[in-house]
Amino acid sequence: MSSIYRIGILAGMGPRSTAPFLEYVLDECEHQYGAQWDEDFPHMMVYSLPTPFHPKKPLDHPSMIRSLQVGMDALTSAQCAIIAIPCNVVHQYYEQLCEMTSLPLLNIIDETIGCLETTSATIGLLGTRSMIESGLYQTQLARLHRDVYWNATLQQSIDELIVATKKRGVHQETLSQWKNIEREFIQQGVSEVIIVCTDLTLYTQWTSLTMIDSTQALAKGLVKRYVKEQHLR
Repeated sequence: MSSIYRIGILAGMGPRSTAPFLEYVLDECEHQYGAQWDEDFPHMMVYSLPTPFHPKKPLDHPSMIRSLQVGMDALTSAQCAIIAIPCNVVHQYYEQLCEMTSLPLLNIIDETIGCLETTSATIGLLGTRSMIESGLYQTQLARLHRDVYWNATLQQSIDELIVATKKRGVHQETLSQWKNIEREFIQQGVSEVIIVCTDLTLYTQWTSLTMIDSTQALAKGLVKRYVKEQHLR
């Protein structure tokens, strides 16, 4: 293992979500240990990984695992000290991912659940159909006696928003789609929503809801681990 502590980031899922995650990591460095100058920030290896994923199609599990192996091999070969994956969907393969490398791998779901801000009984989940159907967040939230508001019609609207955002980013049409989704959450008494799709983090500035961004939670946990192991406090 290299004496340099390199953070490994397996990103690119989707491609436009990588840059916002890096900004979160840099922000956390400034917040957690006062990073200011270029040399204050961590060494980071970023692998932007194309994956066989479409929000309206079932996951091709064998193809997805083969793709993930490529990225994990690259970061392991780069002698990273730790790996973070800012994508919720692939965390349903968390055990397989851990078997692909000897390096520690943060879990985005654990980091996110730890960032819940209120005691709301009902939580909203804003993510892809495959992620919601995996039940990973619901299982963790149930242990905290939290319910999840969800229905098939709402999920269809979220899927359409993800597709539109991937194609065109935030614009008047997608903002209108988002406001319809936000309105339903509010009408159902949901005040706290976990974003479990990196493409939808763009809408955190366009809402009155309390939004827990899973990728921001992962960045916070990643830098906290970096601070601890580098003794920067």
